[in-house]
Amino acid sequence: MKIVIAGAQEVGTHLARLLSRENMDVTLMDSDPERVSQLAFLNLMTIVGSPTSILSLKDAEVANADLFIAVTPNESVNIHACILASNLGARRTMARIDSYEMQKSENAEFYRKIGINRLVYPEMLGGEAVAQAICRPWARMSFELCDGQLLLLTVKVREGAPIVKQTMMEIGKQHPQYHIAAIKRGDKVIIPQGKDEVLDNDIVYFVVAPHNTESVRLICGKKARNLKRVVIMGGSRLCIQAAYALADHYDIMFIEQNRRMAEELMERLPKCKVLNGDSADIEFLGEVGLNATDAFVALGDNSGSNVLACLTAKKLGVGKTVAEVEDVAYIALAANLNIGSTVNKKILTASCIYQLLLDADKTNAKCFSLVDAEVADLVAQPGSKITQKIVKNLDLPRGITLGGMVRDGVGQTIKGDTQIQAGDHVVVVCMNEMIGKVEKLFLN
Repeated sequence: MKIVIAGAQEVGTHLARLLSRENMDVTLMDSDPERVSQLAFLNLMTIVGSPTSILSLKDAEVANADLFIAVTPNESVNIHACILASNLGARRTMARIDSYEMQKSENAEFYRKIGINRLVYPEMLGGEAVAQAICRPWARMSFELCDGQLLLLTVKVREGAPIVKQTMMEIGKQHPQYHIAAIKRGDKVIIPQGKDEVLDNDIVYFVVAPHNTESVRLICGKKARNLKRVVIMGGSRLCIQAAYALADHYDIMFIEQNRRMAEELMERLPKCKVLNGDSADIEFLGEVGLNATDAFVALGDNSGSNVLACLTAKKLGVGKTVAEVEDVAYIALAANLNIGSTVNKKILTASCIYQLLLDADKTNAKCFSLVDAEVADLVAQPGSKITQKIVKNLDLPRGITLGGMVRDGVGQTIKGDTQIQAGDHVVVVCMNEMIGKVEKLFLN
């Protein structure tokens, strides 16, 4: 598959890294020569040129592209580039946008007519991730898989929890209703096998049907919490999207230091309370009653400041904190500091685009990048290797696990004697370098 990516900023380069590992024919273009020169180590073609220049697009051979992706920081440039690429012959196009209105389903046909097949709005993805983190406050992350028939839950296991010191084999016999797909222990990600154990303070990735989530909470030693009052730090588009996702179920209060932005929030979100103040001011936070808040969400422009704000909220007694961490280096730091959940728009956007890419490649996959691992929702094709034997006889390479599947609309875990059938949606968790091998298992 030939893919052209316009925009060598964070989203474009992260996506290019994912795709270059799969040995796809990837061309990354950007108008800044310095940004392009820094990507020489990647296994891809780079071009210095504007994505709105017909000559540059021809140099990138968009006429032969199966997919053209425009992810520059400028929405207008992305829209313009996709229209040009489509008319030059690109089979499918995808644009990163900054407007919720453009994302509305009733506008999709209009954009298809002008040559844009898909639109990706990072702030909406981030807002949904914030809402999922608040919805299940005892979990670090919560992702829907297979149209909601299965969930991926990330939970930090408390010391002395019922699951601690148990092997995967023991857990599978006692708790067949869920599957442990991965364990993060310090900086190391483990795709566990039968004799591997869960230890105190491990971050564990569970695949489970929605009606069995309570059992996951209990075995991880987590308390049930009914959140009501949520404080959001910041006034960006991400903050607004998070409020849209939360406002019907929670009391929302914003803290925004910039007076003009605070006034805009009041106009756009009349149901929410907005305070103009400095979230770094401990005395101010005490005055607004942060110690009586159920959840604190830091969505400022600086990753370090967001992490520090969440640590402050924790010290004041807030039970659930969520930080926007756009600097990937801070994600591991945030996890080790035990601040709660993190949101990274770059990873969410690249994962969403990767999902659409795999859809175009007819594996009908959904993929989440988890920094060190991938989670894919793959459909078994007729005659594929994955359907030839029961799971325990498939001899899957180390670093790959089958977390669960959906058959006839019903989510279920996968056991050793499970026989995957053509048409089954299967959730696969694997190390980054294994995703190519995983896809081949599901293709005929």
